[in-house]
Amino acid sequence: MPKLFRSREGALIAVDTKTQLTTLGSQTAPGPLLVPGGMTFLRAAYVSGVSSNEAAGQGAFLFRLEGPGIERGVFNIAGGAFGTAVATGTHSRVIAKRIPINIAVRPGQEILIFAEATGVDMGTYQAGITLEFGTEAGPEGVTLGEVTVEGDMTAVDTLVRLTAQGSVTAPSRLTPPDGKTLKRIFFSVASDAAADGEVSYILRIGGDAIKGGEQTFIIASESWIDVAAGGDGMGVDMPVQILDNLDLEITAGETLDISVEMAGVDVGSATAIVTAIFE
Repeated sequence: MPKLFRSREGALIAVDTKTQLTTLGSQTAPGPLLVPGGMTFLRAAYVSGVSSNEAAGQGAFLFRLEGPGIERGVFNIAGGAFGTAVATGTHSRVIAKRIPINIAVRPGQEILIFAEATGVDMGTYQAGITLEFGTEAGPEGVTLGEVTVEGDMTAVDTLVRLTAQGSVTAPSRLTPPDGKTLKRIFFSVASDAAADGEVSYILRIGGDAIKGGEQTFIIASESWIDVAAGGDGMGVDMPVQILDNLDLEITAGETLDISVEMAGVDVGSATAIVTAIFE
């Protein structure tokens, strides 16, 4: 099965601000990103992003795919999380992560790519994405829709309902009208390491959309201890991760509740971003 790849990257200058990615290094004006001829599915995306860490804080990335090339309209993707306890001397490196998309696209039509940073303003940002096109969906199956939400946790043992999406303050959390299962979840989480401690992060999936009632997952752990005098801290970067083959039965057209919390000893504030994928 033939595949083709197209990429875009760019700088982001503010949190909760939708920025179109229109360049590719030395190609400052590569032109519109068109779905290649004969390609009918966007099979996957390779995503990465970093902040300049000019402030102690934490946040997350999300990517938006829009335009006439996307058959079902806008498609959002969690893109990773980051945080640091110091504003100087922090080094970040994030390897691009492949995440399966498998949405129908229209050959010859344009896809507009946008990125956003959420959470605390950490200075400037750089984000990039590669789109993998194919003539059919990948082995994961055809995606019928997604729900993407993000938010901040500021205390341990406190449930936080995720209801925002960067510049979109109240995104839809309805399951697709023809969806049958919640197949996979993309997620990322990171703290500002503002306090000495260690936590486990809990993800809760519920609402009227989940037929089996609330489902809970331990998705990550994180700890922090103060840096010795004269030392610098290390930034925390979590590329987007995948919970796959969940096969949770859903009710179409109902609201999905996505919640997170920290359990353990406070490490400061944390940002989480979650994308639920439906088939």
